[in-house]
Amino acid sequence: MRAHLARHARRVLIQHSRSPSCALYSAPTRRRQLIRPIAHGVVSYRTFFDGLFQKAPREVRQPEFEPGWMKIMVWRSRMLDNLRPPPTKELIQCWTIFFNAKLSSRVPLNATQAIQCRRLLDYLLQEISEAPAKTPLKLERKDLNNALTALRTLRPRERTPNHLDLAKSIYSTLNSGALGKQKKGRDTALWAQYIHTICLYGGSKEALEMLHANWDDVIGLAKNGDNLVVPVAQCLAREGCEQELVELLEYAEKNGIPFDKDTQAAIVSFFAQRDQVPETKHWFDKLPASGRRTAEVYPLVATFAVRNNVQEWAVPHFLELGDTKPEKPYWDSLLQAILIMGKGLKQVEAMMSHMADSNGPVKADTSTINGLLRAAVDLKDPMLAEDILSLATEKDLKLDGETYLIQMGLRLEAGYLPGVQAAYKNAKKLEPWHSNPDRWWEYCQLLNQYLSVLCAQKTTDFKLLGEHVSLAEEDQVQLDPQTIATLCIRFLENEQYFDVMDILSVHAFQFSAAEREIVQEAFVKFCLVETSTSRAWSSYQLLRQFFQDLSFEHRVSLMQVFFDRKRPDMASHVFGHMRQHRNSDNHPQLSTYIKFFEGLGQHPDTEALEMVFNMLKMDTTVQPNTRLYTSLIIAHTACDRSLQALDFWSEITSSREGPTYTSLEAIFWALERRPGGSKMAQKVWKRIEKMDVDIPPSVYNAYVGAIAGSAEEQEAQDIILRMGKITGVEPDAMTLGVAYNGFPGQQLQSRFQSWAKMRYPEVWTELEKKGKRMTRDSLCKFKLNRVFKA
Repeated sequence: MRAHLARHARRVLIQHSRSPSCALYSAPTRRRQLIRPIAHGVVSYRTFFDGLFQKAPREVRQPEFEPGWMKIMVWRSRMLDNLRPPPTKELIQCWTIFFNAKLSSRVPLNATQAIQCRRLLDYLLQEISEAPAKTPLKLERKDLNNALTALRTLRPRERTPNHLDLAKSIYSTLNSGALGKQKKGRDTALWAQYIHTICLYGGSKEALEMLHANWDDVIGLAKNGDNLVVPVAQCLAREGCEQELVELLEYAEKNGIPFDKDTQAAIVSFFAQRDQVPETKHWFDKLPASGRRTAEVYPLVATFAVRNNVQEWAVPHFLELGDTKPEKPYWDSLLQAILIMGKGLKQVEAMMSHMADSNGPVKADTSTINGLLRAAVDLKDPMLAEDILSLATEKDLKLDGETYLIQMGLRLEAGYLPGVQAAYKNAKKLEPWHSNPDRWWEYCQLLNQYLSVLCAQKTTDFKLLGEHVSLAEEDQVQLDPQTIATLCIRFLENEQYFDVMDILSVHAFQFSAAEREIVQEAFVKFCLVETSTSRAWSSYQLLRQFFQDLSFEHRVSLMQVFFDRKRPDMASHVFGHMRQHRNSDNHPQLSTYIKFFEGLGQHPDTEALEMVFNMLKMDTTVQPNTRLYTSLIIAHTACDRSLQALDFWSEITSSREGPTYTSLEAIFWALERRPGGSKMAQKVWKRIEKMDVDIPPSVYNAYVGAIAGSAEEQEAQDIILRMGKITGVEPDAMTLGVAYNGFPGQQLQSRFQSWAKMRYPEVWTELEKKGKRMTRDSLCKFKLNRVFKA
């Protein structure tokens, strides 16, 4: 009855012209009969008005794709299915629209977009080369330049080989002449842009080779203010290439490019982060050609000095900087360094009064306070941060948006959520990211952390959480996949399914395949651990609708989850969705059919058996073997179809592979549940004896059950007595329990109980500990854990 209700449960259909397929949401629930109150005619039911004024169902958001991206995905899908792709002109237009939208929205390319765009570019170039002269196709150079600009200027969230391959394809196309006439010689500006781009995505080794091969161009660009040694050095440092980094800086200095302050910052940061003391000292002591280090390197060196107890080496450098009367950014960095070195805020305040540059005294301002606050962040000292804010108030320094962003980070670290909320409101009001892109990145990271912390609260304020999710959407903040996963699971636990659908509609289709897997993992884990079957089923429905790319392994594990929950009807739906999937990689395999039929052996369902068995008969990719036939015997026997189970035994005995121990156990179980099955069981047993093979206790127990199932009391007792000689193992609780459960009448069971108690008293005592249950035929049976495997 439960299975029937699950299949025909009420579905909530959101009918809207803009709603996607994922707007269909259904959750199988038990239908309960409504009990109307006895009102003796006093209460009238105004069904017409109730329907007229009923609140409309909530609208589900349409999945949001970036402009042009959906057409690219349609092209890729048709290519995989060997169908006619969209017209090439439309695809060229989609390329243009997609990258123009990227530059406008400032949303970086994810790994999936990078690989599909590279494939699309290869396809377009082939189509352009094969196009007839009468109808020429053309991809503009500016469109490829826009793509390269997007790769370079948009701060990446992922740095993958796919991005690198796309950059290489674009650059080689621009230099190949495939787009028509081009200037003679190499475009130095384009070459420099390419170097910058591949350095963002791990192409340091290739960039290094290109520098050495075109060193004259490197020198020329450096004279014009674009020192390519800097991005290559930063990339080598990021990838941990110590030897190549040192050799590059030494080579550059010997071959016409002076030691630069930015390259010094890169190599000092590299060694300082690894606590390599001699190397850090060497490269920091070495002055750049300009005679001045970068301001940002001083706080970094201060942290390194404290961590490695080399303050005596670092302090003279800080004193030397103060004596040169540097510009204000250096004073701000110096104050941070002093604070990190362990000096108190009073000493920092005293130094503020002595700040001066070549033009006279330098006054502290908001940026000075922000620098000190960042030092407090590095020290993880919230109390110091509050003292710094008090100092700002004393000096009448106005706080800006960056200050509130730093406050957010500090208070998140301290776990003071009211303070985080206040700082968040002030930061949103001032919006410091409009003037500095780095602040936008910082804001996005802090908001992700804040949402994760809100989700982690024991008593979650779902109203506040929903408001912040909406505000993040208004600001077009790209939430991290881990944040999205956490939000969805929290809303699923609270049964806010529409909120989950809205979140997934906005964010799920913006992620790469690797990022989507993070969200999928969270949903699958929720289905595994959630105690409520209804919630687990609802989670699966959302997972299926929004993540068609859900892996085959996850689908199989979800099928098993619903078997474990004793819901074979739900497991059959999961199996059916696999069978209907457009991607053949997600179709059920031989092992999947076996696992499903084994599940039905534990939790039978006739309708599920018929549905999947029909699928098997239509599936030409599956070649039946003994394991599959055994699983079919198990499933049909559990569903009270032991006659059909015998047909599969015939298939096994006539096959080249032949029977196995598990198939013998399965057929004996089928004969146990079939009237008169003992005759065939004895024939099978005689064939086994002729083969002269070792008999496992599990097979022998099944044979005992087959004999007992035909009410042959004396024969069953004799077989039990001979068990020790045949198997080498004496009867145990399972042997006696199988025999007792197999007898089809109370009198037979009673007589067998008396005999077993007398013959095997200790084993029977152990059996009775398992407890009993009442069947539909009013027979008592022991609770035996008989699990049949193929």
